[in-house]
Amino acid sequence: MTPFPPPGYPPPPTPAALWLFERYLRRQAGRHFSAVHWTTSGAPERWDRSVPTIFVANHSNWWDGFLAFLLTRRLGLSFQVLMEARHLARYRVFLRLGALPLRRDRAREAYADLNAAAGYLRPGVGLWVFPQGERRPPAASLVRCERGAAHLALGHPGPVRICPVAFRYAFVGEQLPEAFAMVGEEWLLSGRRSAAPETANRETLMAAIEDRLSHTVAALDALVGPERLEAFRPLAEGRLSVNKRMDRFRHAIGLLRGPFAARNG
Repeated sequence: MTPFPPPGYPPPPTPAALWLFERYLRRQAGRHFSAVHWTTSGAPERWDRSVPTIFVANHSNWWDGFLAFLLTRRLGLSFQVLMEARHLARYRVFLRLGALPLRRDRAREAYADLNAAAGYLRPGVGLWVFPQGERRPPAASLVRCERGAAHLALGHPGPVRICPVAFRYAFVGEQLPEAFAMVGEEWLLSGRRSAAPETANRETLMAAIEDRLSHTVAALDALVGPERLEAFRPLAEGRLSVNKRMDRFRHAIGLLRGPFAARNG
């Protein structure tokens, strides 16, 4: 039997570490955002948690990995994420929080790290992959992505879920920016490569992943651009704008009447 975790790779994060890090991130989100929102085009509440999930997301902001962590917790999954090894070596605390090293500079080392990461695809786990390989400008197209997600999915012996996720950040009428996440339409691979044409090999599967991720990013942009926020749910609480904090105080002492509105118009 193959040992788990593989020699030299970190154990899965403990519940205590995940709980403490979530509390820390929620405090940070409250300092730096007016709000953190999420929405979905599928129904993740009905997911079979016995099937491991590969989340595939765009990467345009420093916050992406941290929002991925909060979203994984909200979906009731245990967090794992592939992180470039040279960055992880500088911030080794992330090894205790679900980060797995990926040495991208040499194909043989990258292959070994992906095979090790495959062992973490277990029931109840959400493994995040940012296939752009590095942070890109928000307007950058999702083409020629690295094929690690397809390699993981096709190498998994049983069913695995693939789910695209889009992240965006914008100023929307408040003092601080707001963060947005959209969980796209998921699909299941049965573990048999011949089940569908797009699973024939890594290239064709990755092309299908790129297409679905691009559609998820476009769907999120179609909501954030025109400020159609009614579809979103709170993922983390943020900080009120200065004028709204003043309004809340005036309401509390009776200088303003009627319901208090937390958002600017």
